[in-house]
Amino acid sequence: MNSTLIGLALGGMLSLFEIDPAHSRFLPASTLKSRRHLAEIVIDTVAEISVFQKTGKILKSPEDALSLARFDKGGQVHTLAVLEDDGEHVTGVDISSELKRYDPNSFNVIKDLEFNDVVRLIRASTNKVAVKYEDLLPSVAGDTHLAIGINYADHGKETNQVRPFMFPKYVNTDPVVHQLTYTKGWLLDHEVELGVVFPKAVCSPADLNQIMIGFLVVNDFTDRATLMRKMDSQNVTGGKGFPDAKSKKGFLPTGPYLVIPRDWRAFVNQLELKLSVNGQQRQHGSAKDMVWNIEKIVEQSLSVKGEKKSYYQDKMVNLFEGNCIPANSIIITGTPSGVVFNAPAKGFIIGTVTKYIFTGGFFRAKMHPYILQQYLKRELKNPRYLKPGDDVETSITFLGAIKTHVKE
Repeated sequence: MNSTLIGLALGGMLSLFEIDPAHSRFLPASTLKSRRHLAEIVIDTVAEISVFQKTGKILKSPEDALSLARFDKGGQVHTLAVLEDDGEHVTGVDISSELKRYDPNSFNVIKDLEFNDVVRLIRASTNKVAVKYEDLLPSVAGDTHLAIGINYADHGKETNQVRPFMFPKYVNTDPVVHQLTYTKGWLLDHEVELGVVFPKAVCSPADLNQIMIGFLVVNDFTDRATLMRKMDSQNVTGGKGFPDAKSKKGFLPTGPYLVIPRDWRAFVNQLELKLSVNGQQRQHGSAKDMVWNIEKIVEQSLSVKGEKKSYYQDKMVNLFEGNCIPANSIIITGTPSGVVFNAPAKGFIIGTVTKYIFTGGFFRAKMHPYILQQYLKRELKNPRYLKPGDDVETSITFLGAIKTHVKE
């Protein structure tokens, strides 16, 4: 931000509180300190607005949140503390080089360091590195994740479900510049979601008060055709079909960085989730509106102790291995409304049941699967599902944006 704008912001702030800079020394120290603090807040806000207008990317300062990106250099994984993001490059301090730690996991690079230690390291370095978006690795690596379904009330209404449930997702993460290869017959749907990552295994909700927590934006892509073929329509929250429909190659791109806030509870309440397709917004929600907050997700996850609670490839599988939520896997916390899929309307159900009765459908199938299969036939004609040529942008405040191009 240029000095002229800073000066104007400061001058306006001082004027607002009737402080002449030349006479401010005559004010009581406590009053001056308080008013200067308010002026600094305004300056920071104006700076953020300026950055947003220029690039569309707003980052928290390292003092408030660490934004950590990953990239490859000479066959080693480096972690970059991001200070600037212009939408094409991220620029910051290569803390792997500073610490001589090249662990593939960013949390391990800063292990044994306090939050303030990392901030001091970043601020002390004069060596800035710029990395192209195309050269960024997934901000979190891994292929086994825990997902929460129906964790926003408005999404529950559009899918006709009333409570959250859990299921595993088995797929490697992809980077921020993302190419998704379409397969004929998919009903490809989008879901902007907040991802949560822990630096070590979490065995109790109380652990959340003692560790850093990382956040990232992800898109939890889904093939609704597979889901409708495999799900149990009478027990949707049992999770059957969800791992199969959500674990296809390319179905979990990540944002450009993992963000570790100093105060994660306050941070979550500031997060706005958005998704657009070909420039048209489809989803918009606030993380503070999650039905299960982070603590509740951890509590519910630990209550099953990794038992076999879901299906994948027609076998019962664990939500996660062991009795603790594993370190460095992503908890995918649910999506707001605006996905393509909506539950069948009452009119469709009544019409289908009538057809089922009068055409002898009951000789061939049970009623619920029959209705679902008829709805699948209808949805295969729905043009809103993603198709080759579509461009999807998935973003969350302070966490950056994923750009997905759907190709043949």
